[in-house]
Amino acid sequence: MLFLGIQCNQDRTFTAAVINESRQVISITNLWKEGLIWYLDHINPSVVAVNFSLWFKENQTKNAYEIIHKLIDIFDFVPADREIKTAEKLVIKTDTDLFFKQLVRKELLPIKTREGIEQRIYNLPKAGITVKPEMLSADRNKLQKEVISIGTAFASYSVYHGQFTIEERNNDILHIPVYRYIPKSERQKF
Repeated sequence: MLFLGIQCNQDRTFTAAVINESRQVISITNLWKEGLIWYLDHINPSVVAVNFSLWFKENQTKNAYEIIHKLIDIFDFVPADREIKTAEKLVIKTDTDLFFKQLVRKELLPIKTREGIEQRIYNLPKAGITVKPEMLSADRNKLQKEVISIGTAFASYSVYHGQFTIEERNNDILHIPVYRYIPKSERQKF
């Protein structure tokens, strides 16, 4: 079973991360809209999460809504609301900053800074999320998008497993993963 997270970028591209049942990141990809649609068709995820951060620019929000409509219209995904109904394919909205605040447990540094990116990456294993370092970009701008997409993919995983809370913002229902510490002895390894 695969769980997909999508980060809509300011340059009209999308960063997609896929995690599996073991919370392992198996791919991180940067795509244009047409490529994302092809990608969705080929990986066939169970749950797709789309990030809606407060710091989004207007075009990012527009692109996020557009991709959700494509998921519903083309791939027959069902939009999740307060009650998660049994559906073969779900699409949810999330805000990774709300998850990372739980994970970090202190002031969340801005994602635009190297320290903010490192803070998030360092804490991923505490939630049981594993990612091979070579999968991550050396470019800071790409890396921030990749880290956000990993958190978004984890939101998909969490909704499937019923480990989430609901937040409402601007008439949107956001599904936020509930952080649960995973001891080192129980963490999956690649």
